[in-house]
Amino acid sequence: MTTIGVIYKKEDRLIAATAKQVIKDLKSKGYKHNLNKARLVITLGGDGTILRAARLLSKSGVPILGVHMGGLGFLTEIELSELNDALEQIRGGKYRIEERCMLEALVAGRKITALNDLVISKSGIARVIKLAIVGVADYIADGMVFSSATGSTAYNLSIGGPILTPDSESMVLSAIAPHSINTRSIVLKRPIVVQLMRGQEVNLTADGQEVIPVFEGQKIKIQISKFKTRFIRLKNYDFFERIQEAFGFGPER
Repeated sequence: MTTIGVIYKKEDRLIAATAKQVIKDLKSKGYKHNLNKARLVITLGGDGTILRAARLLSKSGVPILGVHMGGLGFLTEIELSELNDALEQIRGGKYRIEERCMLEALVAGRKITALNDLVISKSGIARVIKLAIVGVADYIADGMVFSSATGSTAYNLSIGGPILTPDSESMVLSAIAPHSINTRSIVLKRPIVVQLMRGQEVNLTADGQEVIPVFEGQKIKIQISKFKTRFIRLKNYDFFERIQEAFGFGPER
């Protein structure tokens, strides 16, 4: 008997009610529901829910089946109406596992992970900050985005950074509103050390959800994590076709 966990946006009453019904339906089909012992986790919501689940499950390696219920849903796999058929496919072994690289940051003895990105930025109306990427360059900007391949189509893309294909094991460094017009994004695979040289009210944010304050002089080590997010995939799709549908990327058809 398979044990399944369900992660959902509890703040949304409709999604919360749907989650309760999904759990009830799972039990009626003979599945056990226990997030701590799950061999598969269903997420109900949009990409934000998946990002939260990815961080919660990063060490366990439990695969995620994303069910779209609001938001962009770029990372989700199915609609709610397809869930029963999806579970039958999974029961029959008709699926594949897609692994996505994650990022991790170590600051002041605390480690955080992210599937999309790690962002160092000022809060409120604080002045610009100065960051030193040791051995790379210094930046004066509103902040820096360090994105994984998955996150390259998120905040990184909105500030002009490049897109990486999902199988890439590199990360992108992109400045937010830099003071030099010659500043360009950098793609790196090795770990880096970032030092906040100047700036007040500065935060390090993981996937826009987990926040750590950063102070002048502090160093942050950022690298590709040894842990990966594992997605259950039931459909075949072309990555660039999908981003064209979602973002209008590429030539018109």
